[in-house]
Amino acid sequence: MSPTIQLSTTPLLLKHSAHLRAAAYWMLVFFDDSTPGHYSTFGRLRRIFGFLYRSAKKRRQEKKQQKKEQKGEKKTKNKFKRRMLWRKLKVVFRALFFGKKRDLQNKIYTEVSRRKEWERRRKRRIRKVILKSFFKPKKKSLVRQNSKLKRKKEARFQRYRRHRLYFFIFKRNLQLLGNFILGKGLPRNKKKKGTLLHLVFTHDYLVIALNSLVFFLLSYFLISFLEKIGMAFTAMHFDYKSVIYYYKLEYLVDNDDWYADAVKAIFASGPILMVIVATLLVILYSNIYLEDGLLKLLLLWGIFHAYNTFFGGSLIGALTGKEFGYVIMYMYYSDTGKLVIALFVILLMVVLGSASVKFWIFSANSYFNYSKTNNRQAFIISQVFIPYILGNLLIFIINQPKLIFYHVLVNLSLLFMLLPVLFLSRFHQEFYFDEKPKRINVSYLALIGTVLILAIYRIGLEYGLRLG
Repeated sequence: MSPTIQLSTTPLLLKHSAHLRAAAYWMLVFFDDSTPGHYSTFGRLRRIFGFLYRSAKKRRQEKKQQKKEQKGEKKTKNKFKRRMLWRKLKVVFRALFFGKKRDLQNKIYTEVSRRKEWERRRKRRIRKVILKSFFKPKKKSLVRQNSKLKRKKEARFQRYRRHRLYFFIFKRNLQLLGNFILGKGLPRNKKKKGTLLHLVFTHDYLVIALNSLVFFLLSYFLISFLEKIGMAFTAMHFDYKSVIYYYKLEYLVDNDDWYADAVKAIFASGPILMVIVATLLVILYSNIYLEDGLLKLLLLWGIFHAYNTFFGGSLIGALTGKEFGYVIMYMYYSDTGKLVIALFVILLMVVLGSASVKFWIFSANSYFNYSKTNNRQAFIISQVFIPYILGNLLIFIINQPKLIFYHVLVNLSLLFMLLPVLFLSRFHQEFYFDEKPKRINVSYLALIGTVLILAIYRIGLEYGLRLG
């Protein structure tokens, strides 16, 4: 081969081989699916045409199904129309050949036959009941038998009682007539027992009222002095000076030096201290209330005065805005909130009074061996209410001429704790305490001691006791 021919064919072969390689590359790209997660162009086209074919097939099936449903609806509608037409024809046919009278006669006939059948059944049942009553008597109820026996017994007892009463009247009249004939005269009328008011003003019950009044006054002034001492010591923590008078506690502080925390702490300390004292006195009194000494009355009245300092102060303070009412004011309650507090406090005072009824009844063991319901009201009035009324009157006189109206209202609010004692005491059972003989006497030692303590309290605090 010549060199010229070789030079001309070599580039041609190279050119054809390049085209072949390009064709092979594009064939691989078009048909190769071996790479994972990669689809070739042919594969993509195949999947697209497959999806279009399936969707077209699905649409054709849906159209066929829809046509079937429409055909079925048409059939049902046509069937319903045919039935309606047939019914109309039947109604028209009946109306033409039978008429309304026949229908009415049929109804009347069926109604009459039904009634006759019911009457026959009713007679048959009555005959069955009559036959059963002859051969199988009805069982009597045990409840009815028992009630009938009870009524017979009651009627028998009433007859017996009536006969006994007639016999007693006859016998008593014969006896009175015989005594009158023999010259013994007629029996005297027995004097009726006095009323509750007369019983209260007898000697024994007046002595009971006096002893209770002595301990009422002594406990009141002791509790009042303790409250003022507690508030004065609390004021000393805020560097406030105070003077204790017999009628009030005066603070030597300018109006501008007061602030909210000081007001709440000082004016709340006294009543809260009294709640603690009252709780301790309740624990102590619950252990000794069965004893028959008179000194326990001091503890009992002390409990009521101490609790009344807190609850009565809350009630009157919420309504008037004085003393303990300053604490409620600085807690920024609305008028509705103050009214709710007042009502809640009244409820608590009534509950406390109701819980203390037994303590007041057992305070009678200092004077009596038993407590019966017929004289219990007189005892409660003498032991509780006469000392309450006279005690408040004496406190009013002792605190003259400088009287604080707030304290008068607080003392009067004690009535909410005492009223349940009067109303509930008669519903308690009779109590028997002991058998040793007892005498109702005035406790002169307690009377003289109370007079001396009140004189020292009134005269000693006339010029004040300065603290701080």
